[in-house]
Amino acid sequence: MQNRPLSNRISTGWIPLGAAGAAVVLWGCLPALRLMIGDQPPFLTATIALVAAAVMETLRSWVVVLRHPELDTGHRPLSFGRGLGLALGLIGAIGFYFIGLDRAPAAQVTLITYVWPLMFVMASEVLDTGRLRALAICGGAVAFLGSAVLILGTGSGAVTADRVMGYAAGLLSGLSWVVYSLMLKRGGQLGPDAWPRIFTLAAVGAGLCHFALEPVALTFDPRGFAVAAAIGLGPYGIAFIAWAYGVAKGPSRTVGTMAYGVPVVATALLASIGATELTWKLLLGATLVMGGIVIASRNDEFGMRLLSLIPRRLRRTAP
Repeated sequence: MQNRPLSNRISTGWIPLGAAGAAVVLWGCLPALRLMIGDQPPFLTATIALVAAAVMETLRSWVVVLRHPELDTGHRPLSFGRGLGLALGLIGAIGFYFIGLDRAPAAQVTLITYVWPLMFVMASEVLDTGRLRALAICGGAVAFLGSAVLILGTGSGAVTADRVMGYAAGLLSGLSWVVYSLMLKRGGQLGPDAWPRIFTLAAVGAGLCHFALEPVALTFDPRGFAVAAAIGLGPYGIAFIAWAYGVAKGPSRTVGTMAYGVPVVATALLASIGATELTWKLLLGATLVMGGIVIASRNDEFGMRLLSLIPRRLRRTAP
């Protein structure tokens, strides 16, 4: 069998995984950055972040096209429907996540939100093969058990209606991530001129949500504005582009499961600045969530090894 050139192996292997890994680290910084903003409304924060991302991507796309005109060709044109769908995915992923962080403990919300890689893997399997593996179902059960531990074991505080709304917002953020990632995977790679339009559409939508759903901010907070802009440039600018490249070019199962590293990074940062306490319930819930995602991502050979641990006499009676 003829080996592929090294450059091809790198571009189709390590570079997409490296891009997805960089996005994971940037997203892990989000809860700590959100704490620096204070009481700024969630959708206002999302609007500022998306405007900053749109400006950055506009400048980047100009530079890319000027230096490499050939990169502006060969991509599927961005239709209005796909652009609107991706923009709505961004609004949901960002806005609901910030709502969750405002209403419930940051570490738990982040872990619940990042059950979405499991949902992405399961949805991809159903769309690709028309069926769902037993390991995916088993992993899903373990991960959602971990989510229950996180919700019920919130430490010193009771499970209030406000916290439940925060956890629900975190889950909605995760579902938005699934839709966004599936649209990226199924629609082909985007050209450099597509991202400014997507971020601009998302910024307009987030701004409308702010005016419609939140008290309009009448004062200017330089610190909150600066941190929100930094979020737009990093976690919701560079990270989204890197993730899009990883999803489009890398293996769905591997790239999807990399995202379970976000809660690890986020929880470590929150603990390092004293913003969360590493209780045994938090660690147990995190272990179950991430363990379930790992189980669901494993291949059928791994499942056969697990099955081999069951005595043959019992396997005959299994359904």
